[in-house]
Amino acid sequence: MYLFDKELPYYKTTFWTRQWNHCEGCKAVDVQGISLDKAPPPLPRSSRDQSVQQKIIKVPPFDIQEIPDAMRLEGMPVAAKLMQRWFAGVLNYAPTDDDLKAEVNQNGEPYPPCMYDTATIRMNWILKFKRAEKKYLDLLAKQIHSQIAHDKLKIILMRYRNIALPFNTWKICKKNMPALHRHFQFQYISVGSSLSQKIDEFIESQFHRAGVPDDLTGALGSFNLYAAPADVTIDPIEREAVVSSVYVYVKDSYDFTDKSGDALSQYLGHWSSKGVIIVPYNGIVGQLNIPSLYFPYPVARGDVRTKGNVYYPVHNRDFRQWAIKHQRGGDFIIFSDLARCRLRTPIRVKL
Repeated sequence: MYLFDKELPYYKTTFWTRQWNHCEGCKAVDVQGISLDKAPPPLPRSSRDQSVQQKIIKVPPFDIQEIPDAMRLEGMPVAAKLMQRWFAGVLNYAPTDDDLKAEVNQNGEPYPPCMYDTATIRMNWILKFKRAEKKYLDLLAKQIHSQIAHDKLKIILMRYRNIALPFNTWKICKKNMPALHRHFQFQYISVGSSLSQKIDEFIESQFHRAGVPDDLTGALGSFNLYAAPADVTIDPIEREAVVSSVYVYVKDSYDFTDKSGDALSQYLGHWSSKGVIIVPYNGIVGQLNIPSLYFPYPVARGDVRTKGNVYYPVHNRDFRQWAIKHQRGGDFIIFSDLARCRLRTPIRVKL
């Protein structure tokens, strides 16, 4: 049942404190990894028992599709909603980094329209998180007024230099988010780090109470805030474009694609129906030679026969394997709504 008798330390968050807390008492168990057996949910309109031989002990299985419910227990309702959308989607994934950037799927085709989510993520929710609000204010105060941003804006607006009346870019794009991003985005700023990056940061910091995942981490991980001109007036005499307001929004890819060249798939924590824990490997277990920052085996907290007491290491590759097995699971592009920001100092660009 147990790989060895020695107990391992682990780290678990609490809903109220939102910090990693050192705990003792989990043990490595010799059981099969996370289950991928449960059938996918029905398409939207448009497990085995694990057992070991010592005593015949049945371990309640934990299926990968139970992670969204565990996310809710960790205070991540938006992240859970996005993951459930992924499970419910048609099979859609980008095989390589280049395909991901180009939004081209496994069939060599552009992502279908159903793989764009413009309803779930709202800017007022994003700005409740201090790290996002700080970058948002920096984007508006400094980044959109940089020379690099003005140079790009000039190239964009040169195409509209013969429009005599003031115009709004959202109307020009017929209220289509991908079109607005493709034709008018001129500056961005990065926010935060992904769940796997936060875990690595935490482990490498020698277990300081840092890198705790919250709902923003689970939903978007590391993402960008983008800026596009909103209201523009062209002065034909001065040959100048005046941008009086801008749109700020999020565009992000919800996917489980590992970076090209990575030897190991990204670790996303040890999960059970009770939530997530982090189990670092710091060499205390002499019986195993593990080339990893974390302990890559299931661990148990208490009686393994109790549902939720066994925590399983989860990686990006587990989601991709599930997708291939069931021919379901849709990577998709997220667009937030638009935050329209009137500028105290309009941007003036010579055309």
